[in-house]
Amino acid sequence: GNRMNSVQPSLSLAEKVTLQLRGLYERYSYKKYQVAQFEEYAFYMQFKSFLSEGRMLSFTDLDGRLLALKPDVTLSIAKNVRLDDGAEKVYYIENVYRESTASGSMKEINQMGLEYIGAPAAYAQAEVLSLAADTLDISGEDYILEVSHMGFMQALFDALNLQIEARNSIRKALEAKSMHAVLNAASNAGIKGIGLRILGDLTTLSGKFDKTLSEANKLCLNGQMSAALDELRDIVISAEKSECVHIDFTQQGDLEYYDGLLMTGYIKGAPRAVLSGGRYDGLMKKLGKEAPACGFALYLDELNRISGQNEA
Repeated sequence: GNRMNSVQPSLSLAEKVTLQLRGLYERYSYKKYQVAQFEEYAFYMQFKSFLSEGRMLSFTDLDGRLLALKPDVTLSIAKNVRLDDGAEKVYYIENVYRESTASGSMKEINQMGLEYIGAPAAYAQAEVLSLAADTLDISGEDYILEVSHMGFMQALFDALNLQIEARNSIRKALEAKSMHAVLNAASNAGIKGIGLRILGDLTTLSGKFDKTLSEANKLCLNGQMSAALDELRDIVISAEKSECVHIDFTQQGDLEYYDGLLMTGYIKGAPRAVLSGGRYDGLMKKLGKEAPACGFALYLDELNRISGQNEA
């Protein structure tokens, strides 16, 4: 009976977590989704700005088509999902292939994630946020889930009458959390006075949910900004996660693809984010599907780094 145990290799942290998460996601009726290893290169090129930086690995198929190893899972699922019965709930454990901009070589990145597509947005975002928090909880002892809302920034940019180039340069500066760069990009875009002050305040505005939310409310210039904050509050409250959620408006998503909730997850001991996700109706629309969609991915390689099982 006991001989088997002695030859069982010990599971890595990522493997243990994966097993627990499969159980969690299946209890919420997410079904495992198998993604094709590659899609046509041209398909990914259409969505270049949705994908993160770096080149893709492409090759010519036997029939002459140019294919690429998948750099992203969400795109494939969004493209292939059939919304016959209304909503689809899927989860996946997959490798994606991306160029590491640091080393200039191709990296195989192991991810686990889920997508909830075609359900009412308020409900789906609350469930996905709740599962993202549970996912972090299973992955490490101390975690923080940072949230933001695309509509808040959109409405601010609208109020300041900003063109798309200016929006993008300010977004990049916010992501870098650099007050200097934000104020610089804003002044170059001709923003003065109150607009400048608000953008400066947003760069450093982050922290516990309730406190940060009420500070953010003081920065609203219009009804849309307040509405976005109200929606964010409703999502977090329905998910019953206001204790462990922080707000951070320096989180930015591509304006073409993302709307609503944005999330980034951190756990103690991991230098980089281990989870990211959000609502991407804009991506669905570009694929010709009118459906709310949200999801997240957990970077399993980052988990093994914590336990020192593979070197960065």
